Formats: sequence, C-alpha cells, structure tokens
Amino acid sequence: MASVSGLSGTGAGIGTIIAFKLIGYFSDAQQARATHSFDAIVVVAGLVPFVGMILVLLLVRNTRATERGLVRPL
Repeated sequence: MASVSGLSGTGAGIGTIIAFKLIGYFSDAQQARATHSFDAIVVVAGLVPFVGMILVLLLVRNTRATERGLVRPL
C-alpha cells in the first residue's frame, strides 16, 4: 500500500511540474499574439475533471470480487 501511495504522489508531483511548465509556455505564446493569455488554459482546466470522470466510469469494471460480495457494484 505504501508503494502505491508513493507512486501516486510521485506521479502527482511530476504532473504538477509538467502542467506548470505547459501553462507558462501557452500563456507566453498567447501573450505574444496580444490575445487573452489564460482563456484556453481555463477551458482545458474545466474539461479535465469531466474527462477524468468519463475515464473512471469507462475503466472501473465489476470483477470477481464484486461477484463474491467483497466490494459493492457501481
């Protein structure tokens, strides 16, 4: 369990670093065009939770553990 927790924390940290670098890159690129620099970033940030929810609903499946009553079905 600790390994999974450590790997998920590492993934979150790396994802945060990459996101900040990309946000800086895209806002600088939009600012060079003299447009609103955070419009696209805000739209994408709003869509990320929705995409995550769809992925969870598609990827989480009932397994043998559900059939044996060890976990609740979705």
